[in-house]
This record gives sequence, structure tokens and C-alpha cells, in this order.
Amino acid sequence: MSTSQHVACFMKELETEKNIFQAFIKILKKEENALIEGKIEEIDYLASDKSRLIEELIQFDENRNEYLIKQGLTLEKNSIDNWLTKLTKQHSSLSEIKISWNELLNLAKIAQQLNHSNGLMISSQLQYNQRTFAALRCAAGNVSFYGPKGQTYI
Repeated sequence: MSTSQHVACFMKELETEKNIFQAFIKILKKEENALIEGKIEEIDYLASDKSRLIEELIQFDENRNEYLIKQGLTLEKNSIDNWLTKLTKQHSSLSEIKISWNELLNLAKIAQQLNHSNGLMISSQLQYNQRTFAALRCAAGNVSFYGPKGQTYI
């Protein structure tokens, strides 16, 4: 397989990975809405789709990293950017690859921000629930019951 064919396959993988990221972002936005609206059952439903897409993204990441290492690159942004610039100069037909790479990085950043924001909402709700549970448990310890002769039982 020639270099341009390898790069074309790499480009196709980037496009597929971008599509998965877009689906992942849609799920994160649905999760965000469900958290805001308090629809816990919807969050449970989204979790399985979210997990499946994360597994796919991890696999794409591993495959991409393996490919880049085989190209003699370090997995640093500058190294990859330089390689992509060099490729687009050598093969004008591959001019879209750098655009796709930057789009992928932007999608990853959006997903990271949404996931972080959702995590903060979940954490806040968890803390609220823990405080409420502690207050109820404390209140339950101070409840008095009355026996048949009017005496209190704790």
C-alpha cells in the first residue's frame, strides 16, 4: 500500500471518529438536559449508549496512536501538526486531512467540556442527596413514639 493510500485510510478513520464524537456530543447534550430537568431514568438509558461510544472512541484512539507511532511520530500536537503540514505539501489531494484533524480535536474538546460540566452537575446532585439523607437519618434518630399508656419510646 502506498503512502497516499495509507494516509487516505487514516483520513477515513478520522472522519469515522469525528462522526462518533458527534454522536457522543449529542448524548452528552441529552444527558445535560436530563440532569437539568431531573429525569434520572433518562440518564440511566443514556449511560449505556455513552459507554458504548466511549469504547469505540478508545479503540479509534489506540489505532490512531499506533499508526502515528509507526510513522515515526511522537504523540504530541506539534509533531502531528508538522507531519500533517508536510503531508499536505507532498500530496495536494490530501489537503483536507489537516482540517479533519483540527475538527476532531475541536470535537474532543467540546465533548470534554460537556462531560466535565455534566460531572459537576452530577456531583452537586449527589452532595445534595447525601446531605438530605444525613438530615433524614438524623431526624429519624430523634423521632419519639408513644406506647399504649402515653409513654415515649425512642
